[in-house]
Amino acid sequence: MEADLIERHDIRQGERGALRAGARAVDIAEAMSDPELVAKANDSYLRLRVAAGLTAGGSKPVDAFDALLADLARAGAGDRDSEDS
Repeated sequence: MEADLIERHDIRQGERGALRAGARAVDIAEAMSDPELVAKANDSYLRLRVAAGLTAGGSKPVDAFDALLADLARAGAGDRDSEDS
């Protein structure tokens, strides 16, 4: 998570603190070996990451416009002219 925060200058101090607290909650739950607490802490932490614009894997979110252009450029069914044309 620290690597994500170093790269992201748009995440403010309060949100950074919440992300760190969420990550710490996951660490504590794992140390307690409590599967229910781990699940709850992970769920909360992942929600915080999504709200901050971070993906679960740590990669940067895809820009919606870039995704649309990539989708339009992708070859697929119906890309060729029909035989009638």
